[in-house]
Amino acid sequence: MRKWYVFGGIAAVLALVLGGIAVFGSATSPRGYVSRSFTRSAVDDVDGAQAYRSTKAPAAVAAMIRGGWKPAEEFADASGYYLRYSDDVVAVFPRGSGSLIRVEDSDRAYRRYHSHVGGYWGFTTGQGEAGRGGGPGSGK
Repeated sequence: MRKWYVFGGIAAVLALVLGGIAVFGSATSPRGYVSRSFTRSAVDDVDGAQAYRSTKAPAAVAAMIRGGWKPAEEFADASGYYLRYSDDVVAVFPRGSGSLIRVEDSDRAYRRYHSHVGGYWGFTTGQGEAGRGGGPGSGK
């Protein structure tokens, strides 16, 4: 009889762990936070970037995302808000009375949004970390 209590206890702990992973697993990255917090809009996907929509203004959406996940770097201009993380970039653009949110790999996003963030963010390495190039007088 005692054996069944041990098995039951192990099963209960395993169920809690698996349930926690299912519930909180998507909350372990900015990508997961965006997918949980906003409405998916696959029709707005572009070349590997997953798109989402919100009825809130871009500034409010960027503030929500920033509050959930602090970016390594961020930039805003008239076109939108760009939040860079170690692996991903979250870009928030005005769309009608709400926002379009795109999440994509940081290297691809840097190439896509270079005309906006290029003078503010360094180039990105394979890990999405900022780099500053080389040459005479450059810092390391």
